[in-house]
Amino acid sequence: MNGTDHEIGETRKRILETAALVFAERGFAATTVRMICGRAQVNLAAVNYHFGSKESLYRDAIRYARGRAYQRFPINYGLSGEAGPEEQLHAFIRSFLLRTSSDERNLGFGTLVMREMVDPTSALDMMLDEGIRALLEQLAEIVRKLLGDVRDRELLLACTRSIVSQCLLFLFSRSVIGRMAPEHKFDPDDLEGISRQILFFSLHAIRGIAADSRTKPGKSGAR
Repeated sequence: MNGTDHEIGETRKRILETAALVFAERGFAATTVRMICGRAQVNLAAVNYHFGSKESLYRDAIRYARGRAYQRFPINYGLSGEAGPEEQLHAFIRSFLLRTSSDERNLGFGTLVMREMVDPTSALDMMLDEGIRALLEQLAEIVRKLLGDVRDRELLLACTRSIVSQCLLFLFSRSVIGRMAPEHKFDPDDLEGISRQILFFSLHAIRGIAADSRTKPGKSGAR
C-alpha cells in the first residue's frame, strides 16, 4: 500500500467513526454532512468521493459501528463449542448489553439501533437483513435447546422476544433507570450484574414454561 492509499483508508475510517458518533448524537434527519466533515476535519469532497450521499454514509457508518461492536463483544463471548445452552444464553445477554452500552468505543452503536427502532429510515431494512434476523435466530436456537421437547413455534418466539425485550429495556430506559436507581453506572461490572438478573429471570421462566407444557397434552406438539 502506498502513502496515498493509506491516507485514503485513514480518511475513510475517520469519516465513518465520526459519522457514527454524530448520527448517534443527533439522529439521521438532524445531522448534516457538513457537521460530520467539520468534526472529522475533512472537506465535503472527501465524503462525496468515499460515500456519494448522506444516506450511503449513514448505512456504512451503521455497518462500521456494528462491526466494531461485534468484534469487541461477539455473541458467543469467547465460549467454546462445548458450552451448554445456559452458558450460551448468558454470553448472548452479556454481549448484547455490552455492544449496546454507551461506551464511545462502540461508536454509539446502541443509540443508532435505538433511533432506527423509534424513528426508522431505509437503513432499518438493511439492519434487519444484515444482522437483526440472524441475531434473533441464534437466540431462538438457544431457547429451543432450553425448552427441550416443547416445539410450539409461537411459544419459542415469545420466549425469544421476551429476552431481547429485557435487554432493550436497559438501552431505551437507561436515563430513567439511572435517575431512579443511581447505583446503576452501566459500566462493564454493572452490566455483568444486569446480565445475570436477566439470565436468572429468563431461565426460571423458560423452565416453568417447559414444565407446564409437558403437563398439558397437545401443548408441546409441532405447529
